[in-house]
Amino acid sequence: MHFPVFQLINYSLILVVLILFIRYLWSVFFDLNYQPVDWRYALKLGMVSDALRKLEKQYPDKVRFFNWWFQVERLKHEGIPGDFAEVGIYKGESAKILHHLDPDRIFHLFDTFSGFQSKDLAEETGKAATYTTDNFSDTQIYKVLDLIGGNRNIRVYPGYFPDTAKAISERRFALVNLDVDLYNPTKAGLEFFYPRLSPGGVILIHDYNHLWPGVLKAVDSFAASIPENLIRIPDMDGTVLIIRNKGL
Repeated sequence: MHFPVFQLINYSLILVVLILFIRYLWSVFFDLNYQPVDWRYALKLGMVSDALRKLEKQYPDKVRFFNWWFQVERLKHEGIPGDFAEVGIYKGESAKILHHLDPDRIFHLFDTFSGFQSKDLAEETGKAATYTTDNFSDTQIYKVLDLIGGNRNIRVYPGYFPDTAKAISERRFALVNLDVDLYNPTKAGLEFFYPRLSPGGVILIHDYNHLWPGVLKAVDSFAASIPENLIRIPDMDGTVLIIRNKGL
């Protein structure tokens, strides 16, 4: 039985696409080109936990992962004091990585755990304009904690931020991860955490790109009022850093 030529061409194209897809998956999870030389050296010295090694292999955005790692290692090396915090937990993927990067730090987790508030969506444009109050509501605290698999250093604050942050108003912070997509919570996060950021501490804001004009507006407006420069990181969705000047 002979196959028509066009069928052979179709099968060939499918095979090529399949091979390319497999090569892509292999490069994401196993290609050492994604691993900085300092990470490979830390692996050689046994300075990376088994849990963190597994998380690195699983997490698709290698640039974001290693940016977190470099920042946390810097904080340790420089002896920067303070807690960790994240606003915008969703199901806990980034919180899990940040906790395992430095499990000895108190880690404060903020999220409504019920989706967005309508008052924060009202004036959004760009990709956020497609959101409803149902987005990111499919999460629960116990599932987040189970995913993180952490120790007793984790603190969870369900509800609307920054109302939920009153209990930690006297704390100092070494690292804050903001991943909230919208203008109001991004602005609130910067206004709350920046004054409480230790000298040398870092705030990371995710989704700093043209698809999220609310995030851009909040960050750029706030950056105009502080002495530090923004540091852009070329991860998949765009992260920007604010590292608090040590002289302040």
